Amino acid sequence: MHWVNGQQQRNVDASDRAVQFGDGCFTTLAIEQGKPLMLSAHLNRLKQGCEALFLPNPNWPDLKKHIIDIASDTQAKGVIKIIISRGCGGRGYSSNGFITPTVITSLSSYPAHYSHQQTEGISLAISPVTLGKNPQLAGIKHLNRLEQVLIKHHLEKTEFDDVLVCDNEGYLVEANAANLFWRKGNTLFTPDLTDSGVNGIMRQSIIQLAQKLNWKIVIVREKPETLYQADEVWLTNSLMPVLPVSCITFSVDKCYQYSSREYYHVVLQHTLSLK
Repeated sequence: MHWVNGQQQRNVDASDRAVQFGDGCFTTLAIEQGKPLMLSAHLNRLKQGCEALFLPNPNWPDLKKHIIDIASDTQAKGVIKIIISRGCGGRGYSSNGFITPTVITSLSSYPAHYSHQQTEGISLAISPVTLGKNPQLAGIKHLNRLEQVLIKHHLEKTEFDDVLVCDNEGYLVEANAANLFWRKGNTLFTPDLTDSGVNGIMRQSIIQLAQKLNWKIVIVREKPETLYQADEVWLTNSLMPVLPVSCITFSVDKCYQYSSREYYHVVLQHTLSLK
């Protein structure tokens, strides 16, 4: 099901900036027992995206109510995606004169495979597609996702569950649509997202959890080889919400197995308790 500016419909104006330039931002949240999970955090993400991209603001109270209403009619687990574009009209790249954004919401089913992967773990490879560096857009979940489309295109030609994605200098950033964590001994690591990648809501929550538990956590700029010495590796996003990595294939003749779940089980219980 789809809504445009609160009205149930599937059509968007051809002059909308989301269509013309990918000029907007979005977030994706899970529904459980009729409630949208971590709604305040997702709305804050959208507000930060609007601020960073100089987008006009929607009516935030109305949008919040709209999301809650969609969720309340959904008893099964589900997914809501919210897109905010600069709006309709104009020609060329100029962002002047736009005061009314377009808000697109959609409801879809929850990915059933995540439950199995939480138990069995997932396999990763290294993506041949790299991410460009752009500090002005890094961290934001903007609508320009062509890099992720190409990453997924290559992934779907393999038997792996996901891939590790590096920037164009070869440093780890994230997975196709998830953030990356790994543990070595008593230290937890996650990539620096200053220049590339999406600063996911679940990533932020896990960093806060680590600080609360007095885990040593370090944000690093490292290449994939650093994972050779990792004790455990996992991916996170708002839907998974966290999946353990069972093996990573770095090259034809180099594959590493990861069996430890020491930190993973703590993090999983934390993420499943978030409301």
